[in-house]
Amino acid sequence: MDSVTYSPPDSVIVDRIQRAFPSDELRERARATNLVERERKFDAVALFYTLSLGFAAGSDRSVQAFLERFVEMSDCDELSYATFHGWFSPPFVALLREILDDAIENLDTRNADLSGRLERFRDVLIADGSIVSLYQDAADVYAATGDDQAGLKLHLTESLSTGLPTRYRTTDAKTQERSQLPTGEWVAGALVLLDLGFYDFWLFDRIDQNNGWFVSRVKDDANFEIVEELRTWRGNSIPLEGESLQVVKDVLQRQEIDVRITLSFERKRGSCTSTTRTFRLVGVWNEDTEEYHLYLTNLSKDDYSAPDIAQLYRARWEIELLFKELKSRFGLDEINTTDPYIIEALVIMAAISLLMSRVIVDELRKLDVKQRESADDATASSLQLPRRRCSHAVERHSHLIQLYVMLDLGYELPDLDELLLWASRDPNPHRPRLREQVESGEFW
Repeated sequence: MDSVTYSPPDSVIVDRIQRAFPSDELRERARATNLVERERKFDAVALFYTLSLGFAAGSDRSVQAFLERFVEMSDCDELSYATFHGWFSPPFVALLREILDDAIENLDTRNADLSGRLERFRDVLIADGSIVSLYQDAADVYAATGDDQAGLKLHLTESLSTGLPTRYRTTDAKTQERSQLPTGEWVAGALVLLDLGFYDFWLFDRIDQNNGWFVSRVKDDANFEIVEELRTWRGNSIPLEGESLQVVKDVLQRQEIDVRITLSFERKRGSCTSTTRTFRLVGVWNEDTEEYHLYLTNLSKDDYSAPDIAQLYRARWEIELLFKELKSRFGLDEINTTDPYIIEALVIMAAISLLMSRVIVDELRKLDVKQRESADDATASSLQLPRRRCSHAVERHSHLIQLYVMLDLGYELPDLDELLLWASRDPNPHRPRLREQVESGEFW
């Protein structure tokens, strides 16, 4: 009986994935490494889609699980675990980093412009860092603050308009967030939201000098000199001009603080010559904590009131949700290896998987809109496809997505019997089993 070749129906999702990560470019990038020449069974395209879609395919993200998925896609059941493990090397990590950086720079998810309080900004950029706990034996490369701990710190900047990273870097857990955030023209026209890990007067000045805006939390012990009040109060209010922040903040009874302050810093690092800048400080009284939430900013009072500044800062929560998604859905909360190259590869692949998921979600939304006849229906429909619900759907069906991609790229379905037989074989056949020890082993 002649074999039947299965061809799945056309899929705009598969087409969009391949346009975002073209197989020809993946192969060309891989040829620049020595892996292709050294390893006959190395298939960069199959390995890339195995990892990128495998990260969303359930909780098992071990090297063994990725090996089995790779064998499914490449139909290469003679591949050993040791060989596959050896592919996670510096050239492969460099390849993944190049793919990720290119995707971050070039992916266009065509999200709507920012609106409301955010419409004046080109984008809103949220910077933060998060620690990924590792096995203690990895401490030689990924040192943490404790002597007996190991950890990797992920430094990420998120675009609020796209929900995607614009920067994605890793260091050991001891590295300070501030050292991983460069300054330059990339901030022009954007609002940058900063927590206390980036509390640096030089950074605030550089953002302002590059025509960007910022909002930053203020340290509890900050003691700026107040040079001007930006809001007048009725009655016998306490005058603030010429006072120090620490002197007045505990005696004020107003709901808001809106003043201009001076701060001193080295404009050129290591110059030992200080300069002085004037920025706006706002505070909003919090009834629950009975204290002011204080923020520094270069946004003007005419455009944004003190409560507006506090509301803008709330958008920082989006990056916490992104870290949560990376750790829970893409496995960064459980990295079960001490090999630094595997650790780095898995962390990079988590980001690539996130981008892959966003690409699919964007295509789903466009597909949904096309199925509506009127603009009103299209708008209503887009509200029915929230990003995180779509991401869950991608996660549940990622193995099927990988199958469709595999077939569309010309790979053949694996021999199911041989695949299951290969996956079931004991990788350590010479290791004695308990029953064998009981039956004939020596008593100790």
